[in-house]
Amino acid sequence: MENGEDGRLSYEERKKSMSNSVADGMGYSIMSGFGDAYLPAAAIALGAGNFYLGLLSALPQLVGAVLQFFTLNILRFAKDRKLIVMAGALLQSLCWLPIIALLLWPGELSAGLVLVFFSLGSGISLMINPIWSSWITDIVPENDRPGFFANRNRLMQLVLFASTFATGIILQQLQLGLPATVAFAAVFAIPFLARLSTVLFHFRTSNVRYDLQLIREIRLKHLFLLPAHRNELWFLVFIAMMNFAVQFASPFFTPYMLNELHFDLGMLGIMTALSVLAKIVSYPYWGKAIDRFGNQPVLIATAFATPLVPLIWLLSRDTLMIGLFQVFSGFVWAGFDLSSFNSALSLVGRELRPSFISKYNMFAGVFNAAGAVAGGLFLASFGWLGLFGVGGILLVFMISGFMRLAAVLLFSPKLSSAGRGVENTTDQRAMVLNLVAVYPTQGAVHHALGGWDFTKKIVAKGATRGEHALKTGLGATGELLKDEQRKLSSGMSKKKRL
Repeated sequence: MENGEDGRLSYEERKKSMSNSVADGMGYSIMSGFGDAYLPAAAIALGAGNFYLGLLSALPQLVGAVLQFFTLNILRFAKDRKLIVMAGALLQSLCWLPIIALLLWPGELSAGLVLVFFSLGSGISLMINPIWSSWITDIVPENDRPGFFANRNRLMQLVLFASTFATGIILQQLQLGLPATVAFAAVFAIPFLARLSTVLFHFRTSNVRYDLQLIREIRLKHLFLLPAHRNELWFLVFIAMMNFAVQFASPFFTPYMLNELHFDLGMLGIMTALSVLAKIVSYPYWGKAIDRFGNQPVLIATAFATPLVPLIWLLSRDTLMIGLFQVFSGFVWAGFDLSSFNSALSLVGRELRPSFISKYNMFAGVFNAAGAVAGGLFLASFGWLGLFGVGGILLVFMISGFMRLAAVLLFSPKLSSAGRGVENTTDQRAMVLNLVAVYPTQGAVHHALGGWDFTKKIVAKGATRGEHALKTGLGATGELLKDEQRKLSSGMSKKKRL
């Protein structure tokens, strides 16, 4: 059904469309859990090395970034957001068929062609993402978006957890009687069907009319030259720098676990699933935090925690500790992903949203690709290098952690300036550490004693005790830690909670 612009949907149409959006997200998660998560392992089975794995992470992002240039032109030509999104989902699902064929009949070019078809499918998905984002934000009321996307992401991560865990066990069993490549080909039939199912859910979603005259474009020159777009520029550059730093290490966690820690595919599935499970538990916490404090404080708080994600891998090779590292990673990335996406949606108005989201994907894609290639080249050229007793992939993890920290220290004041009337005071800066350290710890203890609703209870207590003033814009890191220590020692019983 086609309807008017935002606000013209009936309650039932809006509710049905939001339900179908959740269902399509779950189908996408099945594709990711059974397919995307294990494609690096399939590439290793085809004989791929570390540099190839870097390309496997880089090229899809680069293709997606390039295709962003055509997003608005496609929208102007097709004039139908629903049709474009359905077509993109169909094309991505079809890209799994040649990947399956290449695994069933491997040859000298199989690894390279798998990279090509996977990159094409992922690039198409990234290309339609701004159009889908514009479409879904016309369906979901603004005040409901943090809660809706937190719930949608939580359900998606729950499905991703089950899919990833199941895939590891299935592959482990299939490889007892089949060659590894055949086992992967059998499993990859599921991503094809799952992505195909999302076409149906998109079809059942209301096609909110979008007046093409509303399309306005933020060009790159506008971002760099016009003061009116300065907040958007700082946000995009920050996302770009973070993506570069993250992707410098991200492609190499799988080969590190398989080749250096000697995990089998079952254990790899468990470790991947632990991170996903942590996201599931964390999304309600971060959704409520965004509802109450806004996107910028949560974005800054989680950004300051991201450097620890790769650095803690230097501390232990023990399986139990690796599992704890994965849990911490899932918690941090749940908040960062949710707050960054909501920030991208809220920074501009409806008429600029498709253009801005395409720039968001473009910046992220280019620097994702650059980071992955840089990490692969570093390993290929300096894999022998040791620094502070750390070498190889672990050295890549360490460098990635320091690059993330540098990006956050440099850009957090810029992001704070885009906040909602947030002042830069000592007392309020302490909340940044509370969001990622004190409150989750308190919640985890309460959860262990009282059940699986710790996030809800923490937020409910905070709501009844009055709003704790939150302002952002981190000053010196040393000052923040000193103030936090003083605050904690003055009496935890008097601290206000979320």
